[in-house]
Amino acid sequence: GDVDASGEEPGTMAREGSQGGTLDEYGFVVQSEFVAVYKETSLMQSERRATLREQWKVLTRELREEDRKAEEAASSTEEAVKTAGHRTRSARKVLRGPVVHGIPPEYRPYVWPLLCGVEKARHARGEHVFPGLLQRCEGKERNKELELDLDRTFPGHPLLDRESAHGGAGIAALHRILNSYALYNPEVGYCQSMNFIAGILVIMDVREEDSFWMISHVSDSLLPNHFAPPMLGAQVDNKVFKILLAKHLPELKSHLESLGLDTAMVVSQWFLCIFCNKMPCETVCRIWDLVFCKGPQAIFQVALAIFKLCEAKLLLADDMGGAMEAIRNFEMACFNADELLESAVVDFAGIGDVGKLREDVMPEAQAEYADYKARTQNYQMQENLRKGKQALKGVGATLSGIGAAIGQNVQQAKAKADKEDWLGTMHKKASSASSSASSSFSSFFNSVIAPPNPQPQKP
Repeated sequence: GDVDASGEEPGTMAREGSQGGTLDEYGFVVQSEFVAVYKETSLMQSERRATLREQWKVLTRELREEDRKAEEAASSTEEAVKTAGHRTRSARKVLRGPVVHGIPPEYRPYVWPLLCGVEKARHARGEHVFPGLLQRCEGKERNKELELDLDRTFPGHPLLDRESAHGGAGIAALHRILNSYALYNPEVGYCQSMNFIAGILVIMDVREEDSFWMISHVSDSLLPNHFAPPMLGAQVDNKVFKILLAKHLPELKSHLESLGLDTAMVVSQWFLCIFCNKMPCETVCRIWDLVFCKGPQAIFQVALAIFKLCEAKLLLADDMGGAMEAIRNFEMACFNADELLESAVVDFAGIGDVGKLREDVMPEAQAEYADYKARTQNYQMQENLRKGKQALKGVGATLSGIGAAIGQNVQQAKAKADKEDWLGTMHKKASSASSSASSSFSSFFNSVIAPPNPQPQKP
């Protein structure tokens, strides 16, 4: 609802966590050094948020009425797909201005899916798709890598902490959303950082089926080729950002290059999870309000705005570490999204057609990947050859050892045979000598020692 048990609107107060520390309106811990800034910002925005709620109450009532009429008019699946597509395009046009000032949290579970074209996807691909995937999730088709990441998704948040009252249900919902998508799109499967996007959707109480189709929209449309190997989309967007930075903030780009800071080190993390890795949750949601309405262009506008708002401190940095620290400090302390989004849509309104820029740099990214792949394969081949040579050397040494052992055995056998031959000869000689000696002794004995008896003389 719009009002909590204390009678205060969400976002106008800081709460104390059960483990101590200050929590923001979404249950995230506010680091101690930023508590004062958070409370001051919340207080400043409370009056404006009340006005926003009244505005969005009227807007969503009108949008829902149009939804109802469209559903009644749709007589076939084809007509339903066409009507849903028209509804999304119309909503994006109508809400293009209001989203800059933010969608109140309670309306996001309805408005976000509308802006992402969830209803069109559901009709076009089949209303049976998600229920069928859920049945498969209940079976043995579970993504092991995903299961490892479940407890790493905003650890300690009450809705995603197994130890808390509602954490088990939140973790289960997160698993169903992401495992279903991994089964639905096996070419992409599950990719780290998807868990943080889905985690925000769970925290914002977006329906599971809507969250599933929103993940599909992010992967297919907002960040194409970012999640599936070889992730060429990430390389493409890094190149697009460098082109835009050189055009809009040339002095800053030159300075960062002189420090050896490649902006890809920063923006890759922003893009892959649409800024939800470091910034306060309300600022992330404000960015998503804009991105879901305006598309990929808004992602680059916000990234450029962050660099512009950090420009003064970045130009003073004299090393890469100092520049990175300036950016990280800005991210964590960015509780007031108004300045950031105003810079994004005003200062960088003329960044051009991001889709066209992506197409223009894709061949370069593909060529670089082909070169990298060839070098990797060549290195692997050289490594295999080296290992093969080492293996052959080992075989040669083994064979040499075997040969030496055989040679030694042969020598020993030959020596033994020669010895046996010598012994046989000596034995024969001894036998012969013995026989000769025996014969000589007999002759001597008979002739000398024992002469024959004399014959008696005749009378």
